[in-house]
Amino acid sequence: MLPVTQLEVLVVGAGSVGQVFARHYQLGGARVTMFVRDKYRAEVARGFDLYPLNKRGRAAVRFDGFDVVADAKELAGRRFDQVLLTVSSPALRGAWLPELIRAAGEATIVALQPGLDDRSVLAAAGASEARLVQGMISLISYHAPLPGETRFPKPGMAYWFPPLSPSPFSGPAERTAAVIAALKKGGLPAKQHRDVPHSAGFPSAVMMPYLVALELGGWTMRGTARTGKLALGGRGAREALDVVRHLLGRAPFGLGALTRPRLLRAGLWAARPLIPLPLEIYLKEHFTKVGDQTREFLDGYIAKGRSAGLPVAALEQLAGELAVARGGGAAN
Repeated sequence: MLPVTQLEVLVVGAGSVGQVFARHYQLGGARVTMFVRDKYRAEVARGFDLYPLNKRGRAAVRFDGFDVVADAKELAGRRFDQVLLTVSSPALRGAWLPELIRAAGEATIVALQPGLDDRSVLAAAGASEARLVQGMISLISYHAPLPGETRFPKPGMAYWFPPLSPSPFSGPAERTAAVIAALKKGGLPAKQHRDVPHSAGFPSAVMMPYLVALELGGWTMRGTARTGKLALGGRGAREALDVVRHLLGRAPFGLGALTRPRLLRAGLWAARPLIPLPLEIYLKEHFTKVGDQTREFLDGYIAKGRSAGLPVAALEQLAGELAVARGGGAAN
C-alpha cells in the first residue's frame, strides 16, 4: 500500500459530498484533483468555504490548493491512485464515465452511489471488480445557509459526521484498506465493511418512498402525517423493502421497524436534538436537487417488483402523485 502522502486522488463532482471528501483527502496529505463540468470550472478553481459542524465555532475553513479538470483528455499522462465518484446514480449514465475510467488507468474506482443497478453500470463502463471499491455516505452536507439559518457569516458548505457512524467501504482488500487509510488520516470517519452494495440497498429502499411522501406533504412531517402521505410512504417503504429482500436476501436487523410511520416519527423526534441543523429544511433543499435520483429509484422498485410478482400498489400511487405534483402528468 502506498503511503497516504503519495496518493494522487481524482474526485468526480464538487457538490456537497465531493467537497467534503476532497477536503479530507487533502488534509490527510493526498494531492487532490477535482473533475467537474466545464461550466463550473472557474467557480471550483476559486476554492470553497466549509463549515465542519462537529467542531465548535462557526468560522469557515478554506479548501483550495487542488487542481481542476473538466475533460478526460486532460488526464492524459497523469497517474491517479484513487478516483472517487460522488455524483448521483443517474449522472453515471453517459459517455463521460467510460472515458474517465479508461483515462484513470489502474486507479481504484471508489463509488458512493447507492442504487441497485449502479454496480452493473460501473462494470459496463470498465470498472472491473478487481479495482472497484464501493462506499456508503454517512455524513450530512449542504449548501449553507439553509432558508432561515443565520449562524453562518458567509455562504459555504456545512457538514456533519453523525457520531458512531463512519462511512463503510468494501471491495478488494488492499484497495479498500488504502481508501479507508487515506480518509481516516484526513479525519473523515471510515471503516471496513463486508458488503456495502448489499447493505446500501436496504436503507435506500426504506428512505426513498418516505422522501416522496414528504415531498407530497409539503416537506414537513406534520403536513405529511396530516394528509395521509406518511402512511402511504410507510406502505411504499414496506413494498420497496420486500423487493430488495427478494433481490438481495435478508435485510439488516431492525430496519423493517422503520416502515412503521409511528416508530419513524418517534425516532426522528428523539434524534432531533442531536442533529445540528433544521432537518426538514435540509431534506427539502438537498433532495429537491437530486429529485431525478429519487424518481429513478422509485421506478426501479416498481419495475423489479412487477417482474417478481410482488405488490407495488403503494409505490405506484406515490410515483403517480409525484408525477402530477412535479407537473409531469400521470405516471405509467
